[in-house]
Amino acid sequence: MQTVIKMKSQTFGSALLIAGTCIGAGMLALPIISALTGLWEALALMLVTWLLAAYGGLLIAEAGRACPGTENLHGMVGLLLGRNGQAVAVIAMLFLYYALCAAYISGGASQFNSVLMITGLELPYWVAVVLVTSFAAIIVLLGTALVDICNRVMFISMLLLLMVILASLFPHTQLENLTYDSRSFPVLLAALPVLYTSFGYHVVVPTVVGYVQGCPAKFSKALLIGSALPFVLYIFWVVSTLGALSPTVVSNMATMPDSVSYLISVVGQVSSAGHFSLMISVFASFALATSFLGVALGLFDYLSELSHNSHNGLTGRVRAILLTLVVPMLVAIYYPDGFILALGYAAIALIVLAVFLPVLMVWKVRRLHMEEPYQAPGGNIGLVVAALTGLLVVAAQIGVSLGILPLLG
Repeated sequence: MQTVIKMKSQTFGSALLIAGTCIGAGMLALPIISALTGLWEALALMLVTWLLAAYGGLLIAEAGRACPGTENLHGMVGLLLGRNGQAVAVIAMLFLYYALCAAYISGGASQFNSVLMITGLELPYWVAVVLVTSFAAIIVLLGTALVDICNRVMFISMLLLLMVILASLFPHTQLENLTYDSRSFPVLLAALPVLYTSFGYHVVVPTVVGYVQGCPAKFSKALLIGSALPFVLYIFWVVSTLGALSPTVVSNMATMPDSVSYLISVVGQVSSAGHFSLMISVFASFALATSFLGVALGLFDYLSELSHNSHNGLTGRVRAILLTLVVPMLVAIYYPDGFILALGYAAIALIVLAVFLPVLMVWKVRRLHMEEPYQAPGGNIGLVVAALTGLLVVAAQIGVSLGILPLLG
């Protein structure tokens, strides 16, 4: 009985780890994207991107089973794809971290100014960017333990606030607000990269596989449940926000330069519940802060590992934090409305790490018959479909960059 309880506890804990890695500031972009594509089209695209993300996780798990001595994705890629594969992974990981940091600094600065405006204050945008960046730098410099405590408190508070917000919004949901259609097919393509970024959890898959002792039933269940929880939560979030807003407000939201702050503002005015506007602002701030601190700490540790830099020396830590945050801070200053754009660019790196490299690793594992009893479903056809879908997401973001597809948000 104790063994069964322990197995269920490991699976449940792993699922929550995956869900917690997914849920964050990316969900603030979902109502904006849905306002541009149309709700039902957005939900269909979310289903596609969730399936792609879930399948990528299963592929990483299969590769990890064939490399029992490795502890992370970097080690798996090196063992199966060699130094060239590792070089690609390093570039993709750095690109992903920097793009996400730039997005969260930009969104965090806008949200910080929005909160200040409630009190009658407002700072120049670049000052808000510097303050938000400095906040993260100080906490990361003080150590992983402090980041962990801050993240736990804010993440739990964020989920509790989200439950209250959803309960407050649903009475105001009107079906006629959910019936508008997509503007055009190019908009649907342009939405794919941002939606896919909302399901990024893949760097923790090797940790999950190790935590459940490589048991296929447990890690496959944890991956599917853990990635499905954010998908369901996103549906409720998008339906409740857009259902409570009139089509006119939705159209304005989709075209505003600072669309995230506008979203928080108009949603905060929907309910007459006490301090509802403040709850929305605090929720958005926590979503941005938890994501930013987690990504900043991950990039800080990753740069320290790559440069063999010790965490003990103050000079080394300061150098690492400057390398971590100065570049995304400058990007946020010069591209003040780049929250959604940066999330789209992050999708390219995530596709490389969570689709292309896992497909190549599993292809080699199966070709050399290295596989364990577990194998991700779909066979080689599944690998081809995943790779082609990943190419479509990358092509969509390249199309946005070149102006062939519309820039969202």
